[in-house]
Amino acid sequence: MQDVLLGVLMALLPVIAGHGGPAMGQNVLVHYLWLFVKLLGALVLITMLTYLIANYVMGPYYRLVKIGKEMTLLGTVAVAFIMLLVTDHLKISMELGCFLAGVIVSAQGPHLVEEVEPLIQPVKDFLGSLFFASIGLHVFPTFLAFELTILVTLTMAVVVCKFFTSVSVLGIILPSNAKGIKWIVSAGLAQVSEFSFVLGSRARRLGLISREVYLLILGVTTLSLLFAPVLWRATLWYLRVKPSNIK
Repeated sequence: MQDVLLGVLMALLPVIAGHGGPAMGQNVLVHYLWLFVKLLGALVLITMLTYLIANYVMGPYYRLVKIGKEMTLLGTVAVAFIMLLVTDHLKISMELGCFLAGVIVSAQGPHLVEEVEPLIQPVKDFLGSLFFASIGLHVFPTFLAFELTILVTLTMAVVVCKFFTSVSVLGIILPSNAKGIKWIVSAGLAQVSEFSFVLGSRARRLGLISREVYLLILGVTTLSLLFAPVLWRATLWYLRVKPSNIK
């Protein structure tokens, strides 16, 4: 579900950045309603295209390219780049196109996923390493030192808010004999997701947020990820649960 919401948010960013605010004399409600209609139309179009490709194109396509592991890998990567270009042309998001490419491949059945996943894993690890390394280039130790007070305050506020919100929701959903689980699950959900790196960098590139706000997002996300193991261990200690007993 988090991946789906990320795709929707990534689709919204280019639309907002490309149109800015309402023109002089234009009604604000009409302006943003028109943006919503255009975004909805683009999402409907790409959804229909994804359905058609998954059901009528990918079968013959993979029968053509599956003549070896190398061709299967190149064919899968080509699908991702094609969908990336299509969604970028529709001004909704390149990242959403890559996500839909994965949906198209998985729609061909588990047998293809099991065959493609080991081939694509090294590429995924390599690109993931480049991504986190590039994010690390923007986390300046001097900025963290000068803004440590506000970063720690924001991090604690976000972590505490997410933790107790999760506890409250899970306390309602879970049965009475599983109430202890809510603390463990909430501890795992308390940190800021690494998806904020993607959203923050995309918004910064589109000019929706300033450099200072972007650095604050990076700092808070980094500190929350560093704090997550501490909160996890403290929760397990509080519940007298050994990490090896959690499955």
